[in-house]
Amino acid sequence: MRYVTLLLIFLGIFSFASAQSGTLTGLITDAENNQPLNGASIRVVGTYLGGLTDAKGNFRIQGIKPGDYSVIITYIGYAEREYNGIRIVAGSTQNLQIALNSSVSTLGEVEIVGQRTLIDLESGKSGVNIGQDQISQMGVTNVQEVAARQLGVNLTPDGLQIRGGRVYETEYVVDGVSAQDPLSGTGFGVEVNSAALQNLEVITGGAEAEYGNGTSGVVSARIREGGKRWTVNGNYRRDNLGFNVNQGPSWNTDEADISMGGPIIKKKLTLFLAGSAGMTDQFFRSQATQLQNSMLKNPELWAPRYDNKYTGTFKLAYTFKPGLKFTLTQQNSLAINQNTRTLQVVGNDQIVTPGFQFPYSLNLDNANTYLHRTSLTVLAARAILGPQWTTDVTLGRLFVNLRADANGRPFRTETVDQLYDPASIVTDPVTLFNPGDTAVYVFPGPGLINNGGIATVWHDHYVNELSAKVKFNYQSKTKVHYMTFGWEHKEQEYQWIDVARPWVGAAIQINDSLTTPATSLGSSSDLWRVRPATGGWFYSDEIRYKGIIASLGFRLNYWAPGKFVDDAVANPDAPVLDAIREQYADQTFGFLDRNWKARLLPRIRVSFPVTENNVLYFNYNHAMRLPHPRFVYAGLDPVFQDRSFLANLGNPNLNPEVSVAYELGLKSQINRDLAASFTAFYSDRFDYIVTRAITVRDQTGRFVEKSFYINQDYARIRGAEVSLTGRMGKWLMGSVSGAYQIATGKSNTAAESALQIRQNGFVNATKEQYLAWDRPFEFKGLLIFTPDSTIHIGRMPLRGFRATLSANYNSGLRYTPYNLVGVNDQTGRPEYEPIETQPYAKVGKAWFWLDFRLSRDFFFGKYGRASVFFEVKNLTDYKSPAIINPVTGKGYENGDPVPLAWRDPYYPDPQDRGTPPNNPARYLAPRHMFFGVQFAF
Repeated sequence: MRYVTLLLIFLGIFSFASAQSGTLTGLITDAENNQPLNGASIRVVGTYLGGLTDAKGNFRIQGIKPGDYSVIITYIGYAEREYNGIRIVAGSTQNLQIALNSSVSTLGEVEIVGQRTLIDLESGKSGVNIGQDQISQMGVTNVQEVAARQLGVNLTPDGLQIRGGRVYETEYVVDGVSAQDPLSGTGFGVEVNSAALQNLEVITGGAEAEYGNGTSGVVSARIREGGKRWTVNGNYRRDNLGFNVNQGPSWNTDEADISMGGPIIKKKLTLFLAGSAGMTDQFFRSQATQLQNSMLKNPELWAPRYDNKYTGTFKLAYTFKPGLKFTLTQQNSLAINQNTRTLQVVGNDQIVTPGFQFPYSLNLDNANTYLHRTSLTVLAARAILGPQWTTDVTLGRLFVNLRADANGRPFRTETVDQLYDPASIVTDPVTLFNPGDTAVYVFPGPGLINNGGIATVWHDHYVNELSAKVKFNYQSKTKVHYMTFGWEHKEQEYQWIDVARPWVGAAIQINDSLTTPATSLGSSSDLWRVRPATGGWFYSDEIRYKGIIASLGFRLNYWAPGKFVDDAVANPDAPVLDAIREQYADQTFGFLDRNWKARLLPRIRVSFPVTENNVLYFNYNHAMRLPHPRFVYAGLDPVFQDRSFLANLGNPNLNPEVSVAYELGLKSQINRDLAASFTAFYSDRFDYIVTRAITVRDQTGRFVEKSFYINQDYARIRGAEVSLTGRMGKWLMGSVSGAYQIATGKSNTAAESALQIRQNGFVNATKEQYLAWDRPFEFKGLLIFTPDSTIHIGRMPLRGFRATLSANYNSGLRYTPYNLVGVNDQTGRPEYEPIETQPYAKVGKAWFWLDFRLSRDFFFGKYGRASVFFEVKNLTDYKSPAIINPVTGKGYENGDPVPLAWRDPYYPDPQDRGTPPNNPARYLAPRHMFFGVQFAF
């Protein structure tokens, strides 16, 4: 209720009225033959006003209140035209002379005249669409950094979070095809460099029915095409000048990209190419001598630093004839690093945590190295079938492969003749505890692995996903209905191999003789190869009537776990519970020799003007996200089963996680240079995955305990957002925005519910708690200064200079507070323990960063320009804690008290366990300075 009250106050502030009005008149003709167009539609955006041309192509719209408007002209068979910044003055008449182009040559694209509006009053959804010209001024390198600049989007060590959701709940598409790695769980897969983007759309609320697998939002990237003439663009930046490598704000970073595009056959065939490379040692001041990976050839070339990323882009566009266009996109990316967040199953047992392998920091040559390679191929066709019909056909192939090993070491040797288990061991000099007592102890090791042991994870997965999508668009002759409907389908192949401590169970060789045979595949393992399928039918009808725009639609999603699950359910030897077998039979339907499930997702979107240039909108949206495949397939093979204690067991009958979201907002175009918006949102999340311990019979006939997955958890997210965007002439543009939101639920991860049962004997079934990823407050600001020759400092004109200043403030990470419970009699250490009744009740020190970029352009006439720039990330060197010390609510500093479960370097104890608290990744990145050059010809 309080959000509705705020909305009414906001409306009162930004609405306006006038006793006098103005008139808009004009003539609309055909651009080719200059003949008048009878019956063309004109609408004044943000009002109920509009009209049609007469037989002579003239129109007249009266009663328009003074202000700045956008005017949209449509006519069957012609390209839609949008005029922005049309100023209506009281008591006067504004006249437009308009010549429309045939849509046969424009494929239904909208032609825009004048500066783009600061806000889209015709869209009833929340989000932004950012073009290449804006992206180039941001100083960002990839899709995630572009998206993170938008309100409601946070970039954490886990990935992108949209409006309080988990990172994997965001749908990510490139050229209309899913570009996510469905097995890594991070929400992203194919990397796209910012230089290769034509535009990026970030939808935080009210997504169209064609998007089918994102419960938090959608990030949709469109790859550039070659233009009418050849252009070449490049960018190179580094953070050192050669003498200050890995010193101060330098982390030995080099980043470069280059792109080119243009026509191969005039008006027929264009080509766009782009490539990028980024290498850095990060700010941890610790790295391996050389990164290795068992899939990587020439590691010295491809992995010279701690973190290495590469992208390659290829796009052909062929206009077969007017109204028929084909595109072929190939997007590749490769990443080699030691960041554990590369492989994660968020929602299982992970919350926001840095990916630096601090336990191995004394010898990162023995830590895990991750190689993530992706390839996305998209073949698309767009055709105009008639004056009212267009169609889009898209075929795609996504291939992803992720390998994690102990820095290039093989899965395991034929025989084991040395100790591989990592441990922190006692080293010289030995320090005694209570040396004069009858019981004498030595202090343990430093908590960091120092025995030559290697990383315990060996992992490999691949995804091969083939997709097809057909979409039709229909616009009625009256322009009242704009219908979109279609179908998409994906045939997938997943392989997952996950082994802990793979040397366990291998043959042991002593004195050059084989003494024991191989007995198992590591201390625990999970192996499966499956072929699921997913898809959906979608339909929406956008109805326009006198300024009111209502979009009514639905999406019918379907999915099949595949033959692997069907066979496991039918096999009495497979470890599937009888109750699950019965549910699977009752809740699925057979088709084409597979068992399927389906779910209907309704979607409603309505917007209408409340006063001129003030539009109220409402969204009601059902969305779903299929569970991570590991929750479905783990341990179901009747032969290859993990025999370790509490091994994972998948649930063949798991349902998707579902969100039901509501949104109410107001968009206001105050004048052509100032716009504002206010949004209140609420979302219920159902059927989150939780873990239960169950007993099943394994392949040996014994009853064993397994970790089993079910749909039972839920969460609620509610909040409000406000933003203000303005510009001063052509040389200054800025925006400020803020949000407040709360995310509550029963548990943070699937594993947490099982932990509650072990600790308390039950799940906290009645009381919601704050969720670990809840970040109540968010504020963002952006200022872009692009002076022209009229702006001077003294006598020096500032034309060619550009400056960008961006600020970001977020509430800190949530944590459970601790209380002082006593002092250790022997060591004198204060002992702090958690307040179990207040899980995640406190918010840690806030995150803040201020980024600055200054560039100077040098123009070479009609040939192009070159730029030099200076850039600073985290200008104030603010310490944003990524690991919270729950005693202080901040990042750990030397001398701070720490929880009893933590190692305290100021109070050594023979029972110390775990790593020291001074992990260099406990803070986000410090100040980082770049120098660079750009060119565009």
